[in-house]
Amino acid sequence: MKKLVLLTFMVLALVISGCSAAEVDDSVDVAEAEEMPEEVPEEPEDEGGELPIHPDQIPYDITILEPNSSGYVYMEATFKNNSDYPITRYHMKVHLKDKNDTTYLSSHNTVMPGETSPIFDSFGPETLDPADYEVLTLAVRAILDNGDELDIEYDFKLGQAYWDIYEK
Repeated sequence: MKKLVLLTFMVLALVISGCSAAEVDDSVDVAEAEEMPEEVPEEPEDEGGELPIHPDQIPYDITILEPNSSGYVYMEATFKNNSDYPITRYHMKVHLKDKNDTTYLSSHNTVMPGETSPIFDSFGPETLDPADYEVLTLAVRAILDNGDELDIEYDFKLGQAYWDIYEK
């Protein structure tokens, strides 16, 4: 009985949360996905199931800096907003391979369509080698035309994106 109640609660929580997901890969056949409803994630109605903002529309540029006077290595980053929406949050989770550590590059500045973000920074690989870092995830918040907030997370390891739209 407890298992049934727990299972029912989990299903209700998933339905109420309204999370959406999609493959980042543009080669996904939507018709095939609709044939298997248990694997089809819920999608925003106004976007017809397509990824609202593709990561190619908001590319980043990362530069590894020389060590500072204390010997610390930093990375500077910017991103270009080629989407149709203002971006209010841009957060990258980065794996530093040389140290087997994680760092974060984040910007909370509003970047309008067509603009490039201000520089934001974090620790970088001590080797100064661009091959020694890997962007694992990218989380973005955008303001849609109707004022709703779009939160989207790209998981580059899995090649997937998950998003929620919060009504204002």
